[in-house]
Amino acid sequence: MALSPEQIASQIEDLGIDLPQSLASVIQAAADIAIEEIKAEMNFRQNSSDGVRASIYSTLDETTMTLGITMPVHGFFQNFGVIGTKNNTTQKSGGLDELTAEAFGVGEGYQFSFDPGKSMIGGDLPFGVRVKIHRDGLNAKEFLDLDAFLSSVETYVNENLEL
Repeated sequence: MALSPEQIASQIEDLGIDLPQSLASVIQAAADIAIEEIKAEMNFRQNSSDGVRASIYSTLDETTMTLGITMPVHGFFQNFGVIGTKNNTTQKSGGLDELTAEAFGVGEGYQFSFDPGKSMIGGDLPFGVRVKIHRDGLNAKEFLDLDAFLSSVETYVNENLEL
């Protein structure tokens, strides 16, 4: 039996009403999967760096549908590298990407560096280690690539969103 136009309209009347909530949950789930992949592929020891790995997570502002990544500031320093006062390090080619630079309130391409007017970094590492890090800098670990993260999220959303 064929449906009349009125019957079809009645059946699809609520189509899409729950879509924003469903879309948000799909995006958040996809972002969480992408973050777990980043954590699994991080190129430093499992228990190193004060829990950077454990403290990386995704955020989604459902009002604006804005996706973000949260981690301690020193995680960004490890990802992009920091120029030391004697600079014996390798920084991420091109410096900060546009989104990270915006989050830090600096321009794209900015490179983190230690203040030459100081003699060491703060923190609870041993004195000699803090002096050495300040002098030599931090090599970029490049474990977080925002373009790859967004591409993974997009792939997961496209694979899993059912309309």
